[in-house]
Amino acid sequence: MRKTISLVLLLIAMTANGQQRDTYSELHAKIQHVKEKYMGSRTSSDEAIAVVLHKLCNDYQGHLTLNQWRTLSADIQSMQEQATDQRQQQLLGEACQLLHAKSDTLDIQQHILDYYQKVPQEQIYIHADKPYYVPGDTVWFRAYLVDAVTHTPISRSRFVYVELHDQQADTLMQRIIVKCDSDGVFANAILLPRNMQGGIYTLVAYTQWMRNFPTERFYYGQLMVVGNFQRGNERFPTRKLSVSSIETNRFQHGNKPLQAVLRKGQLLIQFNEATEEPLACTLFGSGNLIVTDYTPGKVLRIDSQSLRPGSISIAMVNRKTGSIVAEEQTVIEAPQPKVDITGQAQSNNQPIELDITLAEADGTPLRGNFSFSVTDYDVVKPDTTQPDINRYLAQQQAAYSLSDMLRGIYPRIDYGFQTQQLITGRVKGSLGQRIKKPHLLVVNNQTGQQWDFELGDSTRFSLAVDNPEGSVFTLEGTRRSGKTSFVELKIDSLTFPKVTLPHYQLTDGPDLTAFKTQALTQQMYNRESYIELPEVLKIGKKQKPLKSNIMGIEAPRGYREGDPRIEQAATMQQLLTSLGMRIQTNGVGDQYITTPDRAGVKVYLDNFVESAEEHSYVLSLPPTDIRSIEYFTPNNSINGFFGVRPVSYSGKIPGVLFIFLKDGSEIVRARAKDRLSFASVRQLGYRRPIEFYSPQHTDKSQNTRPDHRTTLYWNPKVLTDANGKASVKFYASDVSKRYLVTLEGVSNNGTVVHQQQVIE
Repeated sequence: MRKTISLVLLLIAMTANGQQRDTYSELHAKIQHVKEKYMGSRTSSDEAIAVVLHKLCNDYQGHLTLNQWRTLSADIQSMQEQATDQRQQQLLGEACQLLHAKSDTLDIQQHILDYYQKVPQEQIYIHADKPYYVPGDTVWFRAYLVDAVTHTPISRSRFVYVELHDQQADTLMQRIIVKCDSDGVFANAILLPRNMQGGIYTLVAYTQWMRNFPTERFYYGQLMVVGNFQRGNERFPTRKLSVSSIETNRFQHGNKPLQAVLRKGQLLIQFNEATEEPLACTLFGSGNLIVTDYTPGKVLRIDSQSLRPGSISIAMVNRKTGSIVAEEQTVIEAPQPKVDITGQAQSNNQPIELDITLAEADGTPLRGNFSFSVTDYDVVKPDTTQPDINRYLAQQQAAYSLSDMLRGIYPRIDYGFQTQQLITGRVKGSLGQRIKKPHLLVVNNQTGQQWDFELGDSTRFSLAVDNPEGSVFTLEGTRRSGKTSFVELKIDSLTFPKVTLPHYQLTDGPDLTAFKTQALTQQMYNRESYIELPEVLKIGKKQKPLKSNIMGIEAPRGYREGDPRIEQAATMQQLLTSLGMRIQTNGVGDQYITTPDRAGVKVYLDNFVESAEEHSYVLSLPPTDIRSIEYFTPNNSINGFFGVRPVSYSGKIPGVLFIFLKDGSEIVRARAKDRLSFASVRQLGYRRPIEFYSPQHTDKSQNTRPDHRTTLYWNPKVLTDANGKASVKFYASDVSKRYLVTLEGVSNNGTVVHQQQVIE
């Protein structure tokens, strides 16, 4: 008998060793310790076999692979078949059952891990600078892209699509693409049209990868515009959530066989239904994965401190068949991180500095990249009806089907992780003939760069391009000889998902009259040296908006097509000075276009950038050749959409001028489209990064306009150091005295942070 015992222990140690020497040493020491502890006057050597193997299964789950457990099981089963003593056979049989059970539970665990790896899911949350806006306002936002299981920041997808929908008309108003920067941050802005009606709108965000799953997994958030409402009063909106929050705080009475409860720091799980099925309790979600054998009727106790917070699924699974016997859900509340924002409130354009300290609940410093907004608390109140990033991520658990995971049923993947933008298409013969080794000529109309690609034996192509918003690419398919006769170029159209908008409703809330008044006042004085007066329209004639520019943004000033003032003007200089620009002469006698405060002007002719040296050519154009003019006045952060940056020596933002010719390049490109081998491609590109413009009131004597900002500071990238500390600086407005500060984000290790407080 004792020889058999020694043989069993030795075989276990040798089999577990394999190629993992460290695992064997640790395992062997543990086995020897258990043997010595349980071999005594009350425990026979035979019983020690079962005890040792039981401890082996429970203590070394994470050290041995599924194949190693199966090998152990096969070896012990072989020994059982060779044993002649009845007691030996019984004990070895029990050991076999233990090892088989461990193999089954590890098999379940491996199925789930494989599924996570092959079908990762993403989740998006958007933090905007404030809860409501006025027409013509700018929505500053950051999109947080996280892993749906662990909630850690990810950037497998490099592009996020953000859409603005009109809920009442169920129509798409804007769609932009946000490209992540070198730090993995997705941040940009949406400019609201000046003529939009007040009401509730919907922000939708998704990646191409998320299109492989139901659109309910997209981000949906409400955006309220305070203006002339189509109906109803200007009240605060609330959302009727389509996904109900999960609460499991006590054992449920009634017919539910599987119950879960959080009590005294433990998650208690109990299945109260008689069954002969071999069960494994499977707990997964929010970065948790526990699979363990379970006996019906017993209470399984799990230390809640060992679980990652968030929504968790619990299931009783038949270990042999993988069928699900019962399921339940619960939520593990996250220990609140420590957030400390300190600083002294100021007024009358005085500088303000706020210090930020972030730490885990246990005091460990939090490192990460967070978004931070400061608004005028006297007119901007917090929206407590909408979920913050913490509540939103907790409510939206990953849409994994445990049944599919265990059966290995994978979804159809039509869209990969988008790491670059592509132009795809085909070069073929116009009469159905195959062209041998066709060529593709590509020209970037913005930069003038040219490429010539030989397609080889394939007629299809996929062209990776750097495609900022407004870019135009000219493509031409040719034969190997360069000829285009009977060559047809087909460009694939981009597709976008059809979404079903959630339901919102207006309810009683704070009076937003003061916010609307202050925000509209700021718009009137939102450009240094300019007062933006409402445009005078001709009665009875509907005017087309000034938005032929590459961004499709309505210009505050300009001349529409057919405006008689264009042809009545004697020179281009007369047209431009009437819009507020100035014409200067440089040291060599060339004229250039600038502004009264010398912020400068970036000039586009037919949506193509003109260099400063080419301003003289623009000024030489006869007004009779001009179709329309659009002008974005300087010192407005909106101009950042067109790639302009503040001038280094003055900090002023240049103006942006668009001039469109009656027979310009757009018409030339339209005529070229008649050639089957030619295509002018202007797909939706990513929006260029734009920085929030905050006035620097260093010299009050230079202030030329009132400062009534409702958002005083917005920074989508507040980086905390190794001590979890950061600081921000900005200037008070003319009217602000109290400030609502909001900090949101996810730390590098997946800790979700939300803090909102008033600085007085």
